[in-house]
Amino acid sequence: MVHKIVRGIDRTIESIGALMMLIMTIIIVYEVFGRYALHSEPAWSEEISLLLMTAFGFLSICIGFRYNFHLRLTFVVNRFSPIVQKSLEVLSNILVIGFGILLLVEGYSITAMTWPSSLPATGMPGGVQYIIIPVTGVVTMLYGLRGLLVRKELSE
Repeated sequence: MVHKIVRGIDRTIESIGALMMLIMTIIIVYEVFGRYALHSEPAWSEEISLLLMTAFGFLSICIGFRYNFHLRLTFVVNRFSPIVQKSLEVLSNILVIGFGILLLVEGYSITAMTWPSSLPATGMPGGVQYIIIPVTGVVTMLYGLRGLLVRKELSE
């Protein structure tokens, strides 16, 4: 059951990331074409590209935690006994959950604080540029919980 939920979350995040990359690429190509061929670029293109790039970067954080690509000192951890290694793995997952909570709380705070303003080119609420931070926090917490509840077979 947990395995299916995690795979569903993985597929969703990876699909959203791929879609964002596709849209960002199309917008940038359109922007460059407009700048050099038409001598006029759309005002919204750079702003949307930056929003997508930021969101993609934050989603990459989630994927990094999912596949254990985050910074680890394995050459140090591997010197310890298996019991200490397991304890450090649990501590690592607790820290991941804590980082997710930090992203959720502070991301919500900055999103709420900037929501009343508007982005200059698109007129969207200012908080749109930060809304990915609490989303990343929730997904990061889920991956940290997965690390605590499910052993290595899901990491592969």
